[in-house]
Amino acid sequence: MSKNYLLILNATDKNRFNCVLWAREKVASLPFGLWTITDKRKIINSNNPKAGSVAIIKTGFIWGHVAVVVKVGSNHITIKEANFKYGKITERHGTEKDLKIVGYFKP
Repeated sequence: MSKNYLLILNATDKNRFNCVLWAREKVASLPFGLWTITDKRKIINSNNPKAGSVAIIKTGFIWGHVAVVVKVGSNHITIKEANFKYGKITERHGTEKDLKIVGYFKP
């Protein structure tokens, strides 16, 4: 699949408008206070993706984004996330560069 692969999984999840709240529902140890990309970068404790980790993603100017890693292949990563596409739970995959991943929080 191409780097533009995006699958809409859910449009009714209660946390579909907030990537951090949705990810914390999946990874309970995700820290609080993750408002900006700077806050999110501070929790990076790994540069190696692993299923169950939280990917820290540089999107936008200030906020950034988080997603849960669900699969790591030989040349791609699959993530699930909230609000990458407004108000939806989605799945995407690609390389770290394609997905703009800057690091990972491993619980």
